[in-house]
Amino acid sequence: MSHYLQTGIGMNATDEQSARGQREIETLEQRESQALRGADISALETLWADDLIVNSTANLIAGKEILLEMIRHGRLTLRIHERRPVRIIVSGDLAVATGNEVSELIGEVQVYKMFASYMNVWRKRNEQWQLVARHLGLIERAKSV
Repeated sequence: MSHYLQTGIGMNATDEQSARGQREIETLEQRESQALRGADISALETLWADDLIVNSTANLIAGKEILLEMIRHGRLTLRIHERRPVRIIVSGDLAVATGNEVSELIGEVQVYKMFASYMNVWRKRNEQWQLVARHLGLIERAKSV
């Protein structure tokens, strides 16, 4: 990700603030991915805004509570979840991260490997970034061996 951050001599205060915001969001992107993979409900409750909306590859539009219940009851279990941010743009209290993900979803009968593109929207409230919107676009889904 570092090749998308602005660095070097002559950066003005706005450039430095933007680069700092991009690093913060990149860290949060990985923390949220780890929390998903580990079904870490307490971390997700903090990282996800109460008004979170997610448009998923399963053609499901869901909010925070529905997703947390799915994780609690084992209906959303990930064995693998790797996130690769490609671009992060920070503008004031909003940030948009785009990239791709690879995950293995453990279903009732089968394990599926999914390749998806994503867009996450983060918003800073009370000096804390939270995920407010997420869209996943399915590239490929295959049965895992």
